[in-house]
Amino acid sequence: MLQAWLDAMEASGRTKQNYMRVIGTLFRFGSARRYLPKDAIEEVKAVRQAKADNSEIEIFTPAEFAEILNTARAEMVPWLAIGGLAGLRSAELGRLDWSEVNLAERHIEIKASKAKTAARRLAPITDNLAAWLAPYAKPAGKVTGFESWWNQIPKLVEEMNRVRHERGNTAKFVWKHNGLRHSFCSYRLASIKNAAQVALEAGNSPQMIFKHYRQLVTESEAGKWFSVQPQAAQNVVRLNKEAAA
Repeated sequence: MLQAWLDAMEASGRTKQNYMRVIGTLFRFGSARRYLPKDAIEEVKAVRQAKADNSEIEIFTPAEFAEILNTARAEMVPWLAIGGLAGLRSAELGRLDWSEVNLAERHIEIKASKAKTAARRLAPITDNLAAWLAPYAKPAGKVTGFESWWNQIPKLVEEMNRVRHERGNTAKFVWKHNGLRHSFCSYRLASIKNAAQVALEAGNSPQMIFKHYRQLVTESEAGKWFSVQPQAAQNVVRLNKEAAA
């Protein structure tokens, strides 16, 4: 039953692996409490593991990021900015409270109870992230403000393509899977050249950071990413011109 369920799932290999890891934890818990027979764990082990996808990491360009933030509705801006400039995972963004965003000391606290790795960490607040967050910051309350923030992405993409069409740009904008986090890791590594520090900030291992994000972007591109500022309808035009040059 487990194998049939896994095979029928329309998801990436990494997602299937994550599901099976959680199911394995559930079965071990059930066996320890004697809700399940001991050999139930062997049933999980017998399931053929899905292979992790080797698809290329996709990231946004600085011009695209400026376009995203300048097109998004106001209530979307804080978590989009945090995703791209502090690298929080989507689930972590959904759980984040404004009380954990410390603009004065320039860090975001991801508590162990809210982190994928169950380990507390501090994500950096860069100068431009502070500028994006300042108009919205408050003592407490959910940062996302949406029950399902992911449902807002298609609406944003639709609006971006509408604006592009009005400006005579026929190129369709397509959202990149995990693009904000992948972009942060790539540009941050190019900026500070320290895989161990990026791993601490992103809640990952140095090996994973080095394997997936090294040499994806240049230091110059990283400088543009961490220079995208709120006043910047002009940023979109300028960065697009630079990208075309």
